[in-house]
Amino acid sequence: MEIIHTSDLHIVPEVFYDTVLEEAYYNVLREIVEKTIESKSKYLVISGDMFDRSNPPLSVVAKTVGLLRELREHEVRVVVVPGNHDVSRTRSSILHVLSEAGLIHLLDFNEANGLVLEPLVFERDKLVFYGIPGFKGSSSQEIEYLKQRKVIFKNYSSYKDYNLIILAHISTRFAGYDPSKYANRYGSLYLEYEDLLNRLPSNTIYVALGHIHLPIPFDMEFKGNIAYPGAPIGFDFNDLYETYELNKINVFRRILRVDLSRQPPVVKSIKLEAVPRVYYKRIDAKSIDDVKEQVVRIFSDIDASTQAVLLVDAVGLDKPTSELENFRRELMKKKKVFIRIRTMSKAMVSFHDNLDAGSSISAGEISINEIESMVLREFVAKNKLKIPAEKLKIVIDTLGHSQDISPERLLDEIIKELGD
Repeated sequence: MEIIHTSDLHIVPEVFYDTVLEEAYYNVLREIVEKTIESKSKYLVISGDMFDRSNPPLSVVAKTVGLLRELREHEVRVVVVPGNHDVSRTRSSILHVLSEAGLIHLLDFNEANGLVLEPLVFERDKLVFYGIPGFKGSSSQEIEYLKQRKVIFKNYSSYKDYNLIILAHISTRFAGYDPSKYANRYGSLYLEYEDLLNRLPSNTIYVALGHIHLPIPFDMEFKGNIAYPGAPIGFDFNDLYETYELNKINVFRRILRVDLSRQPPVVKSIKLEAVPRVYYKRIDAKSIDDVKEQVVRIFSDIDASTQAVLLVDAVGLDKPTSELENFRRELMKKKKVFIRIRTMSKAMVSFHDNLDAGSSISAGEISINEIESMVLREFVAKNKLKIPAEKLKIVIDTLGHSQDISPERLLDEIIKELGD
């Protein structure tokens, strides 16, 4: 059995209302719907922040409902946990309306005694879902509940023979991702990878993470029971710039196709083609007219056949002006491209460069290999083994590819790899 995993759709941030970028959010959702149906997956799981706010405008809801109906017609179950943007402790959000309409399966919770998670059971598949929501504000209450072991999986004793999938809208450190570098975006509280797994039921077969907008790990295909799909578009200019940086290292916005028939699950990244292409340019600005001329010239490098975003930092202008804003709006209408022009003093440039240096993106760091190495190092230390973690990994890798090798030859290969 397979599921499709996505999160942080953020349909639609207010800053993008009535712009050419608003349509991109519906296009991405449409592509996710189409790819889910094509995959013949029975479940689409959304790990928080399906919407950018708990009660978006009616026009946004109307464009979303039609696509959710299409999933229902194809008997796809849409399982959703609230995120910190669309959660409602009073059960008055659009997610509750869609749940009552039968368009989504909303994972419920209460805070009567800690964080009590209600099970969502599919008997035919022997599958149970629980959802850890994200909460509004900087307190990261969901992390506090987990750290204090106050998360209760209701009626769990009845489902020990079932497979569990946990949707969790939280921040956790794993696969080389360091939450402390992104505290200004996602909050300073997070949970270590091992601490998270130790707080979940033992028959959990997959943890569908949300909240972090980076795709973690970066790998196109990997074996693992936990992952962030990342945000398809995100909700602000930081996310758009992050898309630009990711594309430079050949990493793209995606959804995840998770094969649960194997343990650990095999997870494959599916590139989202409807995500706008992001262009970025930093220019030296001598005057308003100079900025206008340079921005117009940049369009010769933009592929007009695809939906695009242009981010421009104009260095040398201290403050934005109404003249520049009117120019931006007129050019967006003419070119059908979303444009952001940010004016920056040279002092601001230095500040932003130092800030960016602390959270730079590297394809080599955020990888499934880092998970394996980290777990092995801790296993060796905990069990006081004399064999180094690096050599233990060689043994495991050799065993993992040894189905057609005789025991004698396998032993010879391990001895050869380990040396003295």
